[in-house]
Amino acid sequence: MNIGFDAKRYFHNMTGLGNYSRDLVNTLCKQFPDNKYFLFDKNPTTLDLPGNTIAVVPVGNRMLWRTTGMLKDVRRFRLDVFHGLSNGLPWGRWPSSVKKVVTIHDVIFNVFPEQYSPIDRMIYTRKTTHAVKTADIIVATSQATVADLVRHYKVDPSKIKVVYQTCGVGHWQDYSRSAVEEFRRRRQLGENFILYVSSFETRKNHMALLKAFDMLNDRNATLVLAGRERETYAGCVKFVREKDLGKRIKFLTDISNAELPLLYRSAQSFVYPSMVEGFGIPLIEAACAGLPMATSDIPVFREIAPEGTLFFRDSDVANMAGVLNELMKKSTQSYAGHLAKFTPSHAASEMMQIYKDQ
Repeated sequence: MNIGFDAKRYFHNMTGLGNYSRDLVNTLCKQFPDNKYFLFDKNPTTLDLPGNTIAVVPVGNRMLWRTTGMLKDVRRFRLDVFHGLSNGLPWGRWPSSVKKVVTIHDVIFNVFPEQYSPIDRMIYTRKTTHAVKTADIIVATSQATVADLVRHYKVDPSKIKVVYQTCGVGHWQDYSRSAVEEFRRRRQLGENFILYVSSFETRKNHMALLKAFDMLNDRNATLVLAGRERETYAGCVKFVREKDLGKRIKFLTDISNAELPLLYRSAQSFVYPSMVEGFGIPLIEAACAGLPMATSDIPVFREIAPEGTLFFRDSDVANMAGVLNELMKKSTQSYAGHLAKFTPSHAASEMMQIYKDQ
């Protein structure tokens, strides 16, 4: 088969949507090498592409190529399948022979509209409306997203397939104790800290976590917050300073994807207080490291978190603190059975079956 992808995120996004695109496409290339894979982007970078891939760039008008002009190249390369990896599909008249697939990661702008500007909500809503109407098959990354699509876009559930996301290949590898200890020394980390990995955004709920942490029974407990500086970062730093928590809370804003598996394996436990998510890759990353975890009690986390996870009400700081006290008593464990449905191989196999189904 000739399979094409909107590869903007594959080439240019180094976090969530980019990781999803690269993990899926690269695994498909290795697992199903008899196909040809076409990566559509205006300015493909010099990533080390698998041998059975072709980077497709616009021949004519570059400005409108991603929205409409891309369909000329869909015809030119005689694609059997085109997959929009990040919530969208090109506009225009599609060849009837091409199967159109789109992954919808979330519709948080509908669920949590106050976190988005009116213009962003309008753009995202229009893009999603077009994508779910145009696609032959919609891939959702969770049953929670399926429910949101049915609720907000009246999508026929039979048109949606759930394929769980995976996490980067580095998280599935084994690491020696010496490698983890060397990482701890280099990053000046202790051995028994609670970890939260997330960009500093309002819906990620860092401030509630900090307030709950300040209420813990163990006044020697430590917390590491790892993520990119966004709109709530300055407020979090200010809170830590005002509460004199600087010796117990560490901010890491420059962790690379390559370092993440070592960071998880350096921690004692993991917490995820986000108020709304379409999936929650950090839960899979933490499970790969065997970390006990506590999360917000929201539908998608109930769906993907492993057995034994503790849940708290994301807006109830006292409840969160009580759960964190319990979390600190837990030890590392194996989640091998739970993780089987989140492996890169499983995700690629399920996606390939969608491509092949009539």
